Amino acid sequence: MQCPQCADELPDDDLFCEACGKPLSPTAEPPTCVCGARASEIDDDGYCSRCGRRARRPPTDHMETVLSPICAAVSDRGLKHARNEDRFGVRQSGSCYALVVCDGVSSSRESELASSAVAGTVSELLADAKGDRESAMRQAIAAGQAALTAHPARFGDDNPPSTTVVAALVAVGEVTVGWVGDSRAYWIDAGGARQLTSDHSWMNSVVSSGEMTAEEAALRPEAHSITRWLGADAGENAIADTAHFPLTSSVVLLLCTDGLWNYAATPQAIAEIVQEASGDGADALTVARKLVDFANAQGGHDNITAVVCQLPAGSGRFE
Repeated sequence: MQCPQCADELPDDDLFCEACGKPLSPTAEPPTCVCGARASEIDDDGYCSRCGRRARRPPTDHMETVLSPICAAVSDRGLKHARNEDRFGVRQSGSCYALVVCDGVSSSRESELASSAVAGTVSELLADAKGDRESAMRQAIAAGQAALTAHPARFGDDNPPSTTVVAALVAVGEVTVGWVGDSRAYWIDAGGARQLTSDHSWMNSVVSSGEMTAEEAALRPEAHSITRWLGADAGENAIADTAHFPLTSSVVLLLCTDGLWNYAATPQAIAEIVQEASGDGADALTVARKLVDFANAQGGHDNITAVVCQLPAGSGRFE
């Protein structure tokens, strides 16, 4: 076999060209090192066990954005996945914040394309939103879905890029949330925490219908399969749910992917981690980093994204 990029002669069963690192199979895991080594061949210090080089990781492996001391986002590849398929979009417009978290569905092809497109589209539209905010949220998420269906020919019907989404539009005195899939929004205040979203998952479906208890459903292999998503193959499964909440007390608003909440599945568990991370008046970036560090310390089995917004009560400008 000949490498299509550098023309080097290779064994027929190679997945990567050892000369230039080009993947030779459409399903091959992308190389992490220039020699073609995969993520599993990189040691804990970042060196390649195949060639000894220090592996160069793409910038999407760890991303941080700070809008202000009270609002920041962190996304990390985690410890087990070859690449980061999570994306976030965070924007400030006057006294409003537009916050979006997307988790690319790993069973779809190049899901990071979907999460990136949706995070960018939804956050941009929410930052310019006028009028009824729940309507604006539904329209923004619908536009994200439209962005994924505009050019489906590249993938056809074969697992086109798809993603979950959770978004929040934070205005003075109120928070509007919209979501598709199982990325979550939490509300943490002095009284504890509550989950603002309800997962679109197989487990939630059978528990809410009374078919199974939560304990029974959790034991099934399809427990965390999502029942709604955004993507060219989503159809009617791309419908967003929305909710609206008055901001009457000081709260921490957290948007995150399941790479975080799988290690702290109850609102109270999330609250304890956030409150510990917020000690000594820590800013939003510090809290978001600590949430990511917590997930990695538990094993980092998935990509991890956390958007943290520390909101004052009632009226006033968010600084």
